[in-house]
Amino acid sequence: MGNIWTVARHTISESIRNKVALAFVLMLVVLLVGLPFGSKGDNTVSGALQAFLSYSVTAVSALLSFLSIFLAKSISDDLSGKQILMLMTKPIARWKYVIGRWLGIVCINTVLLATAGLMIYGFTMYIASKPPQDEFDAERLKGQVLSARHASNYIIPTFAAESAAVYQENVEVGKYSGLADHDEEKEKKKLQADMRSRWRAVWPAETRVMNFEDVRCDRSPDSKIHLRYTHYVINYAPDEIVSYTWKFGSPEKGTKLYAVERHDYKDRVHTVTVPADCVAPDNTLQVIFENINPDVKYGDVQVYNTVVFERDDSVQVYFPIGTFGGNLIRTLSLVLCKLAFLAAIGVALSTVFSFPVACLGAFSILLLATTREFLLDSISWLPDAGSLGIVQLVLAYVIRAIYFVIPNFDRFNALDLLVDGRNVTLMWVLMSIGNLVLVKTSILLIAGCLMFMRREVDEVSV
Repeated sequence: MGNIWTVARHTISESIRNKVALAFVLMLVVLLVGLPFGSKGDNTVSGALQAFLSYSVTAVSALLSFLSIFLAKSISDDLSGKQILMLMTKPIARWKYVIGRWLGIVCINTVLLATAGLMIYGFTMYIASKPPQDEFDAERLKGQVLSARHASNYIIPTFAAESAAVYQENVEVGKYSGLADHDEEKEKKKLQADMRSRWRAVWPAETRVMNFEDVRCDRSPDSKIHLRYTHYVINYAPDEIVSYTWKFGSPEKGTKLYAVERHDYKDRVHTVTVPADCVAPDNTLQVIFENINPDVKYGDVQVYNTVVFERDDSVQVYFPIGTFGGNLIRTLSLVLCKLAFLAAIGVALSTVFSFPVACLGAFSILLLATTREFLLDSISWLPDAGSLGIVQLVLAYVIRAIYFVIPNFDRFNALDLLVDGRNVTLMWVLMSIGNLVLVKTSILLIAGCLMFMRREVDEVSV
C-alpha cells in the first residue's frame, strides 16, 4: 500500500506543476465566481438560484471530467519519455504503479470537487440571502429549492372486487359463451385495467378522492407540503385555462381541511402549497379533486372538460425530509463516482496507447456515456418498416450492446433533483459506488494492470 500511495503523491505533485491542469482549475474558479452574478433565471431569487445550481454543477462535472482524462497522460508521458525505465528498477510492482496513478487522479478530483462544493454552497447562501420578489418567491425558495423533499404517489385502487363482480355479471348474461379460448384471469385483469383508466379520468362536475400513505413530515401548521401534478385535458376552454378545486385533509381523522381554488394552464406541471397539518396522525393524506369551476358562484361559465391524470406519478405529494447541504453532498458524490470511472478509462487506455489515442478513446466513451437518450431518440425517427426499418432494428441492438459495457451517465445524474429540491437518496449514491466504482472501475483497472504487466515498457506507444 505504501508504494501505491507514493505513486499517488507523485501524481498529485506532477499535477500541481502542470500548467494545463492549473488552467482547468482557473477556469473552474472563474466560472463559479462569475455564475452567481450572471444567473438570472426567471428574474426571481428562486429562479436565479436554480439557474446557478444547474450551470455550476454542470460546469464542475464537465471540467473535472476533461481534467480526469487529461491527467491520465502521466502514464503516457512516463512511457514516451522513458522515465518508466528508471521507475521499474525500484521495488514496485507494475500493478501498484497503475493503481497509484488512478488513486492520485481520484484524490485530485476529490479535493477539487470538495472545494467546488463549498463554493457552490457559499454562493447559494449568498443568492438566497437576497430579498425575494414576493411571497410566492419566498415560499418557492425555502420549500422547493433549499430543501430535500421526498415524493409520495397517489394510491390507485386495484378494483379487484369490482372487476370480479363485473366478470360474474358478464358470465351470467352469457357474454363469454361464444369464446372457446376464454381466460378468466386475463379477462379480470382487462376489466381492472379499464376501471383504472376510467378512474384516472375525472368528468365534468365529478370529484376524485386520492389517498397518500407514509407522508412522514412535520405536521405543524408552520411546515408546508407541496402537491405537484400534471394532467391532460379534454374539451378545454378557449383561453386554455382549466378551473377546479383541490381539498386537503380529513377532518374525521382530526386534521384541518384546506380548499385551494385553481385556474391553471392545461398540459403543464403545477404545484400547490398547503400547511402540513392536513396530514393525519397515521401519516396518511386525503386529497379531493373537484372538477367544478369554483367561480360559477360568481356567474362564471362552467366548461365541461374532462381532466385525465395519465401516469402513476401524475399527482405527487412532496414533503421535506432533509437539508439542501446534504442533498448537494450526495449529488457531488454521484459526480465523483463518474469521475473515478473516467479516470480508470484514461489510465487503462494510457497503459497501451499514446496520449492522443488514449485521449480520443476516453472522450469517445465519455460522449457515448452522456448521449444514450439522444442516440435512442435519433434512431426512433427512422421508419420501422422496409430497409430503413432493418437499419433501425440493427442500430437499436448495437446501441444496447454498447451500453451493456459503457454505463449510462444519465442514471447517475441527480442535477434535476437538486435544482428542484427533491431528495437525492443515500441508496442511490451507494448503488452508484457499487456499479461505477466497485464493479466497472475495478474491471477497467484490472484490465489496465494486466495490459501494463504484459507490455514492454521500452516500446513505442501508438
